[in-house]
Amino acid sequence: MQFLKNRHIFGVIGNPINHSLSPIIHNFLFSSFGICANYQKALVEHQDKLYSTLQTFQGANITLPYKEDVYRLCDEVVGIAREIGAVNTIIWDNERLLGFNTDALGFWECIKNLKINNALILGAGGSAKAIAFILKQNKIRTIIYNRSQKKLDFFRNLGFETTIQVPNQKFDLVINATSAGLQDFSLPLDKIFLQKLFHQALYVFDVVYPSKEEIQNIDDLKKFLKQRPLTPFCALAQDMKVDFEDGLNMLLYQAFFAFEIFCKNQYLFKDLRALFYN
Repeated sequence: MQFLKNRHIFGVIGNPINHSLSPIIHNFLFSSFGICANYQKALVEHQDKLYSTLQTFQGANITLPYKEDVYRLCDEVVGIAREIGAVNTIIWDNERLLGFNTDALGFWECIKNLKINNALILGAGGSAKAIAFILKQNKIRTIIYNRSQKKLDFFRNLGFETTIQVPNQKFDLVINATSAGLQDFSLPLDKIFLQKLFHQALYVFDVVYPSKEEIQNIDDLKKFLKQRPLTPFCALAQDMKVDFEDGLNMLLYQAFFAFEIFCKNQYLFKDLRALFYN
């Protein structure tokens, strides 16, 4: 691959970042295809350091809380990321910063075979935007809940149903698109409200995924894929006997789509997936 003849540096940018499994995923993919590149974590504690950090990478993934900030920094935004207003993948092309969003495709890959008519998204950040737009694109009625109205204005102005009150209705799919449970045992809503929602739901999805410091290499990750602890959101769903999924598969799937971007579509999603799941 011409653009990777020399060693190139890729990475993931966010705060917090210690929990990220992205370096294990991407370094394994680079190694599997004989690509001389390295993928690293980059903690950015202050927004004013964001652009200079982006400049240290040939390409990067963006995680909380910077997906919308990076969107504004890009010279060009490609595909569904333009509608979402949030970027989770960037590459530099002739000194121009190009932004993409693979979260939407990663999420859809997880749920595309489910029979869903409507969905409730908890949260209104970058992940919520990606999920809302891919659900809309697939004609699934979606309501976005957030405690404050300010972030909901983005969705409302684009025709989405929004609410600051927990809806009292049935949803086929309930999605946690907040960071609740990422570093603690918190839930995105009071447990009583979640129980009411889960009682009528067919499926529960948590964008948060569990992680362990013991995951040091690809073998650890593959074992973790087969057996891992539950996030608080998923644990409640299990207690209520509702089908659930955490965000680990979504993480992998969005990483595969990002890897395709890094490598200029030299590899197919199904071949990348096979390296982890077969």
